[in-house]
Amino acid sequence: MLAILCFPAIANAEDRSANQLSRIVTSVLEAYGGKGSVLKVKSVVAKGTITDFMKEKKGEYARYYARPQKLRIEIMPDQGGEARVLDGGKGWQGSPEALKEARPITMQSMIYQYSYLDLPMGLADKSYSVSYGGKKEYRGKQVDLLLVAVNGAPQLRVYIDPEKRLIVRVASDFDMGMGSSELATEYEDFRVVGKVLFPFRLINYAGEMKLSVITLSEIRINSDIPKEKFAPDPLRTKEK
Repeated sequence: MLAILCFPAIANAEDRSANQLSRIVTSVLEAYGGKGSVLKVKSVVAKGTITDFMKEKKGEYARYYARPQKLRIEIMPDQGGEARVLDGGKGWQGSPEALKEARPITMQSMIYQYSYLDLPMGLADKSYSVSYGGKKEYRGKQVDLLLVAVNGAPQLRVYIDPEKRLIVRVASDFDMGMGSSELATEYEDFRVVGKVLFPFRLINYAGEMKLSVITLSEIRINSDIPKEKFAPDPLRTKEK
């Protein structure tokens, strides 16, 4: 009898949460340029510089993203740096000229990177299971928190600015073998590309430690990205 009496209250609470989530997602998509414009984004090429505070180095940075689940990131290739490539369920890492199969933790981090770069597009076409995580304090403000389930990587915590309705922070917890550690990325300097807003400055953290800052000088959407960008051996793929 008690369960029967409580059921309407539980159902009403779930309905309110679902309605609130729908309103938040709708407002986010509108802030980025509208659902229709966001849905048209199928690929992004972003270039600029990265400052690595751990290595005390600064160099070139390039990112190639394509839906579904294709990502290539080049970090300081001008200084013998690293490349990471994700193509669906496969991943590679290493020097740009000699990529090797990615380690499991690197695969998780690449899927995590792809997933947060896939927002808000993945919200527009409902690629992910999303729930409302309530209010959370961020930089002295009460922000809306979205919880995004990702296949192959830990859950994303997505922070929504209460006024601008933009994603300002994404975080996730990773098991590094000696306990859990939070990886997070904060977004700044939003600019319109085509009809959609993109952040031109990204700050990466491990816990409270600032790892790197990515400052973009160029973002292009829906350009043709050569298929070899998402392969472990670009020269061999190009020959085929």
